[in-house]
Amino acid sequence: MLVKVPKTVIGSFPVKNKSLEDAIKEVVETQLRYGINIVSDGEQRADMINYFGDLPGIGKGPRGPFVQSKILPYSSPENFIKFNDLEIVRKYLVERGRGDVDVKITITGPITLAFYTALNGLKYYSSLRDVSLYNDFAEALAPIVFEAYKRGYYIQIDEPALSAKVIDSKLGVSIVNKLFSSLPNYYKNERASVHVCGQLNPKIFRDLLDLDVHVISLAFSASNVQKNVELLGKQILHENGKGLGVGCIDVQAKSLDDVEDVDTVAKRIMRIREIVSEEHIAVVHPDCGLRPLSEEVAEAILDRMNKAMAIVDS
Repeated sequence: MLVKVPKTVIGSFPVKNKSLEDAIKEVVETQLRYGINIVSDGEQRADMINYFGDLPGIGKGPRGPFVQSKILPYSSPENFIKFNDLEIVRKYLVERGRGDVDVKITITGPITLAFYTALNGLKYYSSLRDVSLYNDFAEALAPIVFEAYKRGYYIQIDEPALSAKVIDSKLGVSIVNKLFSSLPNYYKNERASVHVCGQLNPKIFRDLLDLDVHVISLAFSASNVQKNVELLGKQILHENGKGLGVGCIDVQAKSLDDVEDVDTVAKRIMRIREIVSEEHIAVVHPDCGLRPLSEEVAEAILDRMNKAMAIVDS
């Protein structure tokens, strides 16, 4: 490949049993060790739903955060707790002499966040089918996205619910696009993405092409998502101005023996490259987050992805 494709992670890492700052630094160190070019904080503080447990309108219940009243934006989005953790990442990178490494914020999308908090309890809105529920979450999250832009972070919106058919994918995409309405075009084209793991069908894939960002990040490795590659094509990505985030290694391994080997991962990337051409591969990453895994397995996944990309780049 003429230009080396950057490597990133989806976001989460196994939670470490140490102070938050030390845990974040260790996660960053792990990413540097395996050649990750766009790093995350490892989501050491909470999971993708509980990060937003203090969003106005969300209550705390026995099953977790739930929809208690009308969902509203933070009065001061700059105080969103993830920004504190990402500043730890940035400061540590500078201390390590690696200020060249980019930092990414992962933000749970409005469809996913609305659906899973509403499952824990739903007040104010009529039902899970109430479109205003999802629109209100989008309007509440948009200021966080804009603040992330002002701070210069790569922005990844996580929307697994779009593949789970929680709501119609075309409607879901139109709601997710509200997050990007205040971002300049260059930022949407260069530093923003939407991650949708899970099995896709032709309609969902076509609707994802209407996302108002350049990069759509998809999974291609686990047994249930390998057929996603059949939806790809150079022409359809070109016509819609899209780059691909390639989920190139399975994250369902329970042990080291289950982790895919380097050759399998390299061949998968090269097959996708043959289908879409190298200019449409924007970034490579594991299929999804690493939180449920052991540290040993998570590191093996990153190690093998890094070695596979060395083969692809050679």
